[in-house]
Amino acid sequence: MEFGIDLGTTQSCIAYIDDTGKPVVVKSALGEDTTPSVVFFESPRHAVVGRAASDEALITPELVAQLVKRDIGTAAAYTFHGERHTPETVSALILRELARVAAAQSGQPVRDVLITVPANFGIAEREATRRAGELAGLNVLDLLDEPVAAAVHYTAVNGPAVTPKHALMCDLGGGTFDTTVIRLAGDDVTVACVEGDPRLGGADWDRAIAAHLLGQFEREHPGLHPGQDPQLMQDLLLAAERLKKELGSAQSRRPVIRFGGRTTVATLTRSTVEELTAGLLARMTAVIDRTIETARAKGVTSFDEVLLVGGMSRFPAVAAVLHERFGVQPLRHEPELAVAKGAALYARALGARSAGPARSAAGRAPAAASGSAAAASVPGIGRLAAARVAGVVPRAFGVIGIDGSDPLALTDPARARKMVVHLLLANTELPADTGPYTFATSIDNQRMVEIEVWEQASQELSDDLAANRKVGRGLLRNLPARLPARSPVEITFFMSETGRLTVHGKEAQSGQEVRFELQIGDFDSGRLRQARQAVSGYQVDG
Repeated sequence: MEFGIDLGTTQSCIAYIDDTGKPVVVKSALGEDTTPSVVFFESPRHAVVGRAASDEALITPELVAQLVKRDIGTAAAYTFHGERHTPETVSALILRELARVAAAQSGQPVRDVLITVPANFGIAEREATRRAGELAGLNVLDLLDEPVAAAVHYTAVNGPAVTPKHALMCDLGGGTFDTTVIRLAGDDVTVACVEGDPRLGGADWDRAIAAHLLGQFEREHPGLHPGQDPQLMQDLLLAAERLKKELGSAQSRRPVIRFGGRTTVATLTRSTVEELTAGLLARMTAVIDRTIETARAKGVTSFDEVLLVGGMSRFPAVAAVLHERFGVQPLRHEPELAVAKGAALYARALGARSAGPARSAAGRAPAAASGSAAAASVPGIGRLAAARVAGVVPRAFGVIGIDGSDPLALTDPARARKMVVHLLLANTELPADTGPYTFATSIDNQRMVEIEVWEQASQELSDDLAANRKVGRGLLRNLPARLPARSPVEITFFMSETGRLTVHGKEAQSGQEVRFELQIGDFDSGRLRQARQAVSGYQVDG
């Protein structure tokens, strides 16, 4: 059996497909549809995940890890009980808890999973997410963009699109905001373009509300400094999250704040929250505007539907911004659950594809057609398995080279300006093959070429190193002796349907070549094995 996992910044969810072809969300250990993406390191060998961990943050915030998805793919590290953790190892513990509960409730072992990621995640973030699944002892079938997963579920619920249509999918979760323009035709889901802000989500609304409540207390009690107390600040953040949800339907609330023997009865209205977070909504609108501009350049000038997913999309101001921008009422599509359900559907479809016809020599289905081999027999899954789900390149990718317009390029190439030459542009449909690009050696008798792969790191495409980040490297060795400067070297990028980038370099005269997939970070097989053992050594519960 395959499972779909929405590994979120603030909430995570796991789902599977039942015998009728419907996605089923696995409830947490506390009976909730989603599990807070929070880990409490109770002891050196015991980790608590979910709501209990979130509550524990009020007492011992120094032993709690949360919002780690915002750090995944970076060199961030955390220390608990003297042991070093990374975003991948913390995420792996969250995945272990999801798998534990899913196995108990479904009666099936959780092994094959599909994990969703924000649409604008780059190579480092995607590979780190895949690694987190491996550290949790799972077989990661694939990664799928969150808006695409939501679109797969939307199509499954509403049926195939009789006539082709374009939808703007806006996914505002706890930590990220993604926009995706999707073409729906029959069961096919084709992405036209993606945009996003990886540091914009419900957690930012929570911080703005918490800061406002803190300000009310400090104005009433100027001699106290509650902002320096981590426990009170954690309490305020949790209160802010609750108040934000309540103000989705109510107009005002009067929370009580206690600190240092003093009490403040604060006042919070929905309009105040909208004023406090106007800048966040402006950031959201800026992403939408960029999306519209990119879509227009690709021939999409209007949208038949505007779809909302993500828990933060429930706040009325979010839908109001989109209604004002497009003149239509956005459709809210199971905000917290659509991504996990779509991931489960797509995971089962992958199983059906890999199983193929699964027929015996006599033309009958095998008697023990379980798991993937039985996937195609589930209602609707065979149709989805045959559907085309095509994504796009999330960001531009290139190699570092020497700026030929710099006078030093000919006389002293080591000191000449370095620049990023982008071979693969953002929003190119996947799979993508650049074909060979010709570069040149920089000096006489050069015996090796280092191919550095760089990824776009800013909103605007730029060849400046500061606007990009290095994500991998490979070496083209043993070039011919006495090779003159400016001898041609061909470099080709290929990105698969699942977003894995392969780089091929070739020296024309000798035919010497190198081919490599990007290896992000310093997780060689030895370190990966050690990290997996460390994660598996924890007792995990919710």
